[in-house]
Amino acid sequence: MENDILRQIWNTFKELSLEVPFNSNDAEPFFSDKTEDNVPIRKLFIGNLAERTSNKDLEKLFSAYGKIEACYVKRVDGRSHFGFITYADVESTVQARQAAHRMEIKLHSRILRVTAADSWHQPDSVEKQKKFPNKHTKSDPEAVVEAPTPEPDNSDSVINKLNDDCLREIFLYLPIADRIRVERVCKRWQALSHESWHAVKSLNLSKNSWGLSPKIRVQVVDTSTLRKVLIRCGKFLTHLDLSQVSHLLGSSTLTIVGKLCPNLQSVNITSIPLSQSGISSLMTHCQNITKFMMKTLRGPSERDLSLFFGVNKKLKYLSVGGDEYIIGKSFASLPQEVLEDLHLTRCTALVSSHFDVVINHLTNLKSLTLNMCVCLTDSTLEAVGNKTTITDLKFMGTHPLISANSLNNLKNLVNLERLCLKENLAVNDDFLINLSQNCKQLNYLDLMSCQAVTDRGISPLTTLNKLETLIVNFVPQVTDEAIANLQSLKVFSSWGCKGITDSGIINLINTAPNLISLDLSATSITSESLQVAVTVTRKRKSNFILKMIIGGTNAHSSDIQEISPLLQIVNLDLSVLENTTSKYEYLL
Repeated sequence: MENDILRQIWNTFKELSLEVPFNSNDAEPFFSDKTEDNVPIRKLFIGNLAERTSNKDLEKLFSAYGKIEACYVKRVDGRSHFGFITYADVESTVQARQAAHRMEIKLHSRILRVTAADSWHQPDSVEKQKKFPNKHTKSDPEAVVEAPTPEPDNSDSVINKLNDDCLREIFLYLPIADRIRVERVCKRWQALSHESWHAVKSLNLSKNSWGLSPKIRVQVVDTSTLRKVLIRCGKFLTHLDLSQVSHLLGSSTLTIVGKLCPNLQSVNITSIPLSQSGISSLMTHCQNITKFMMKTLRGPSERDLSLFFGVNKKLKYLSVGGDEYIIGKSFASLPQEVLEDLHLTRCTALVSSHFDVVINHLTNLKSLTLNMCVCLTDSTLEAVGNKTTITDLKFMGTHPLISANSLNNLKNLVNLERLCLKENLAVNDDFLINLSQNCKQLNYLDLMSCQAVTDRGISPLTTLNKLETLIVNFVPQVTDEAIANLQSLKVFSSWGCKGITDSGIINLINTAPNLISLDLSATSITSESLQVAVTVTRKRKSNFILKMIIGGTNAHSSDIQEISPLLQIVNLDLSVLENTTSKYEYLL
């Protein structure tokens, strides 16, 4: 019975798979000989190739439509293979695409998919002109875009009476979309608009800078649109930020960036895939990068990343977030005497055997972030503890293979100024006592959600005379006793600490004359703390304003009879807005 059902399904499938005869009366779509960027189409993408298809097979099939200059077949494991055909003229590509539309192009029992290759892959694209300048003439359409011919404008309008310098300066204040639109006004504006791009050194994907409406979600930047802009300003850019997620950029974006932006120094690509061709393009054309931020290594191997690090001898800052493939071998190619900042977040494949060697060889490392790199072991903290050049350390999140005792290696960081241990369950009182005794330069300490910390660990922090910022959000065992004598504090935050009451906050306000921020969201304070804050700030000799955030408490600004010009009270509970706190950073 089952076999009969399967046989019936298979026969139905075969019937549906039969080629539908082409009806000559059907309207055939128009196939342009140029891309939307006005680049002649001479290169075609060929999809759905069989595994046995060779270059000769493909070239023989497509030679029926014109003279072929190049043929290439790419084999991809686990997926359909694809290829590229480059013709000597655009007419041949039109004929081939028309035949493909009629489903006349078949090879090895497959109907091939034929489309025009992207603009940046075309032989006559701007990228190819830059690489082979002698092969292109001024008649090329993209060359005309690069050097428009100005024409006199006899208009009597006031704006056209401005000289060229004034118009160029005005164009600099326009959003990107408008700067491209003004090229349509006249030849003079077109020329001046192109010249104004010379002053653009930084580019990002924010809707404001592109002139996109924040109310319309579908307005996003795609690869083709970005390329049009980079053709105009790419060679002048030093900073490129592609970190915003509201875009349609694909893996080919980096290939374009590398070819059109040779002078980049800062690159943020944390929201686009890192393809092998992209990293190769950056490695070939961009060798002066000082700051590089990436997300995950999917397409290329770690060897490709190693080669990229090897050619960028000026790299000072590296950030990798959310990677599952890097084990640490590529970091050995980082410029050992130059790199100052290394930030690794959720690098779940990173292992200590490779990473420890890297840490030992980075002679100028100043800032280090290790956030949820779950395969690291105690030996890594030993290596970090010996790196006394570090002034800023973030060791956050879950590290199941690292013990509480190994944290004591960090006490050797005598030059440490900023330490963030957010959500690190290995942090305990003994470590904080050792930290207080040895790291006397510390001015910032974040212990958010360090559940094992109590007053015993917080109290010794009073010996740190330079400590200005202390964050104990969601540390439930902290009470008034621990914060009574923190005289040097400027910023204190204690979300959800029910042990923090009026007694501790009143003592802190009276003993810490430089306080500028108290975030007491969801603590146990009342309006009594506010009244003391009014009295103390009115007597302040400095002009520093104290901000008190009191949402989720029993304190109410309406209970205060007097006001102080140096006290700002904010009734907002940031403890319940943890995931959107960035909206309220100005309050912190």
